[in-house]
Amino acid sequence: MSDFRKRSTECILAILEKKNPATTKEILAMTDLFPDLCVGCSSGGDVILAGKELVDKGVLEREWTSKGFVWNLLTEN
Repeated sequence: MSDFRKRSTECILAILEKKNPATTKEILAMTDLFPDLCVGCSSGGDVILAGKELVDKGVLEREWTSKGFVWNLLTEN
């Protein structure tokens, strides 16, 4: 995994530890809380790609709603 992708996934995890679940828009709004981790999360596409990687690993769930994707950190991980 590239450093960019690793930081993006760490960014999403850090945000979801503060607000879980969260929409893609909410995640993007909270990136300022983690400036060292979240430099790569500048668009919804960045969040979706990193989030999908975490879904594939079984760390997150995502659901499509009228507000877009809602990301949920699974507590058993």
